[in-house]
Amino acid sequence: MKTKQNLQLVLMMVTFLLIRVAATAQRYSGYFYQAEKLFNSQNYYEASQVYEKYLATEKNSRPRSQPFAVEKKAKGKANMDPHEEAVYHLAECYRLTHNYQKAEKYYKESLGFSPKAYPASLYWYAVTLRANKKYEEAMKAITLFLEKHTQLDELLSGADKELENLRFIQSQSENIVNRFTITPYPTAQNNSAYALALKNEGGVAFTMIKEAPGKNGEMEYSNVLFESKQETDPQAGARRMEINTEPGENNGMATFTRDGRHMFFTRWTRINGKTQSSIYLSNQTDTGWSNPVKVPPPLNLEGSNSAQPDITGDAHHLIFSSDRDGGSGGYDLWEASLDSNLEVIQVKNLGNIINSAGDDQAPYFHDKSGTLVFSTNGRTGMGGFDLFYARGNFDLSNWQKPENAGAPLNSPKDDLYYISTDDENLWNTGWLSSDRSSECCLALFSVKENNARYVNGSVIDCRTGKPVDQAMLTVTDNRHPGRPLQRFQTDSSGKYKFEIHNTAHFKISLKKQGYVLKNTDYDLQMISGKDSMLNEPICLQLLSDSGSELNQLFTSLTRSSRVGNFAYKKAILSDSAHDNLDSLANLMRKYPQLVIQVEGYTDSVGGQAYNKILAQKRVDACIRYLVKKGVPANRLVGKAMGECCPIEPETINGSDNPSGRELNRRVEYKLAQTP
Repeated sequence: MKTKQNLQLVLMMVTFLLIRVAATAQRYSGYFYQAEKLFNSQNYYEASQVYEKYLATEKNSRPRSQPFAVEKKAKGKANMDPHEEAVYHLAECYRLTHNYQKAEKYYKESLGFSPKAYPASLYWYAVTLRANKKYEEAMKAITLFLEKHTQLDELLSGADKELENLRFIQSQSENIVNRFTITPYPTAQNNSAYALALKNEGGVAFTMIKEAPGKNGEMEYSNVLFESKQETDPQAGARRMEINTEPGENNGMATFTRDGRHMFFTRWTRINGKTQSSIYLSNQTDTGWSNPVKVPPPLNLEGSNSAQPDITGDAHHLIFSSDRDGGSGGYDLWEASLDSNLEVIQVKNLGNIINSAGDDQAPYFHDKSGTLVFSTNGRTGMGGFDLFYARGNFDLSNWQKPENAGAPLNSPKDDLYYISTDDENLWNTGWLSSDRSSECCLALFSVKENNARYVNGSVIDCRTGKPVDQAMLTVTDNRHPGRPLQRFQTDSSGKYKFEIHNTAHFKISLKKQGYVLKNTDYDLQMISGKDSMLNEPICLQLLSDSGSELNQLFTSLTRSSRVGNFAYKKAILSDSAHDNLDSLANLMRKYPQLVIQVEGYTDSVGGQAYNKILAQKRVDACIRYLVKKGVPANRLVGKAMGECCPIEPETINGSDNPSGRELNRRVEYKLAQTP
């Protein structure tokens, strides 16, 4: 009886163990098949999480021998080992999501598998070593791969290019000049922010990756456009751009017309594991951004992707990246000619001088220098995507051979989306996006060229020529007039000296009791390194000597002066308006006592309420321009006059008078306050 009970107990234990083993096997076999499905649909991040679960379950529950068979076969593989397949695909997932540290770990393990089954293991192991700055090890690995791999295929050509990259990196490390300071920009909650774009009046937009729980509880990621008024600190006061977006749609890489009212941007979705991207247009209205509209052909073409637009300052050209037919490689750079309504006239490829056999992406055109900056993985560089630049002209289609921007602008990882924040000097200050200090994602980095100017000068009395001591100097960057760089006083001999960095256009304001305030603008050509400059003596005028000049000026300003005329229903400044406002800004900098009233007018078309709003927009456009030119906002008074005061009749003998209406669409300024 006792023997029978013992036998039953043993059978129960065996049954329990078999059930447990079967359940465990089913669980981690389920992980494997789930991960494979995600991998094959190109959901690499999600697949990596499930592969990790599979390998952890396999390690903690039983030896490698599997209680189930994988009957899948492939070239070089017989009855594929799930463990090896999981390790290699996990390495692929981490590489394709730019997590090169973890990718290196799993590629290294895959080197122990059959080279016939996984012929690319050694190649990608070398790539991850290079990305992780292990250059000597990467050189050995890629050399060994070239010795073993004799088949003429993409791996062989890729290895040759990788060898060139490693040699280029070596040359950079040997000849590197400390020309730039590259500083990572910390983002809130470690969210990935990238692809910064300038709007207007110091505003910026950028793309941020947001994460949120999905329907199945897994984290889902989306790309969202944010905007901020702070060029130097983008996340300060940043807010999500209110753009109509459907579930599953991602928004990124925006570009704006100079007035900030029209935005082209990239929108993409993932369908069956494939990304489909197009360029959209949205316009700023009184109630926010308009519903985005997909730009029609020939900009977007069915069956191809278009992305990463950049519009030139004159709004005549839109550069973008596309994999459409007719290119040199995967993604090429293309140029779309635009008419005055931002409609596409024609699209043409930038040619094989610019484009490579690889992917050419993230274009940015610096108007003043006529230089195109872009990123490519199809040329010799430091690895991944490198920044290149080339001077040229869109209308003539003549481009110089692109040059690698070199270290430290480029790194062994991906470097894209460079944009300059200096209108004059391309490399003086700017932003780039890189994953150089991240396991996975692009982040923003500020760029500053390492330059210094040692400025020396003196202050004298205009009438006597004698030194003026204890005069207060304020040095201001003209790009940011509200933020003084330095304040100090002249010494006993009227001399001053200071050091300035990354500032090509600055102003010296001088103040001394008994003298007229003096503002002097300076323009420098910023170059890398250090240099000294000696200013011409600055003379201050005694108040008693300036009375007649000021009285004459005040008399002239009691009468209104016209800034310029505006197009119908528009508040965009014309070239002549720019010239008149520049003269006014110079006058106000010379005489800091002046306070000016800016008045906006319209023609009589439209209702009174509408015309008051339009008149205010014209006033605001002028005041923004003057502030940008260094005039303090508290010295400007705006007033919307509307259609109240025509200077020319809008009808003559009952017929419409277009020229009269045009003259009435104006802004005028006059003296608002005297000292």
